[in-house]
Amino acid sequence: MIDLKRNLFKIDVRAQKDEEKVFMRTACILFHNFLYISVEYDTLEFTK
Repeated sequence: MIDLKRNLFKIDVRAQKDEEKVFMRTACILFHNFLYISVEYDTLEFTK
């Protein structure tokens, strides 16, 4: 029974780490896109 609980805990921790990786990857992509759009918008403003 203890081994089963230990294995379930390991699986849960691993799943949480995977979720954090996906969240960080998504946040980085969104932030990069936001910066790119901001730079494009600023360049358009200066060329007018």
